[in-house]
Amino acid sequence: MKTALALVAGVVIGVVIWLLGVPVPWAVALAVPPTAFCVLVSRLPRATDVLWTADPPPPASISTAHASTLASRLEEAAQDSRRYEDRFRARLSRLGIESGEMPDPKTLAEKLRRVE
Repeated sequence: MKTALALVAGVVIGVVIWLLGVPVPWAVALAVPPTAFCVLVSRLPRATDVLWTADPPPPASISTAHASTLASRLEEAAQDSRRYEDRFRARLSRLGIESGEMPDPKTLAEKLRRVE
């Protein structure tokens, strides 16, 4: 049905061009491209359909999970200073971060809890 409607639109375009005083062969030649485009659009309905999808998850969900995990580990490290020295400070020094720049574990854990 849509294809027939596209062909009818092409014939109408050709007739309008002919009524404007253009010779019949030129009217046909000028009506073919819009007709072909209309037929193409009628044959590819999925190309024009709107695809509805759900919203993407909020970007903070993963970082919130990491912050809460880090906060709980820092809380454990605050209770055991050796764990803080062994785990966090060694890893931070490998990353090139001076451990003197970091606050104590309780303060850092409290700041991370506020971020959540």
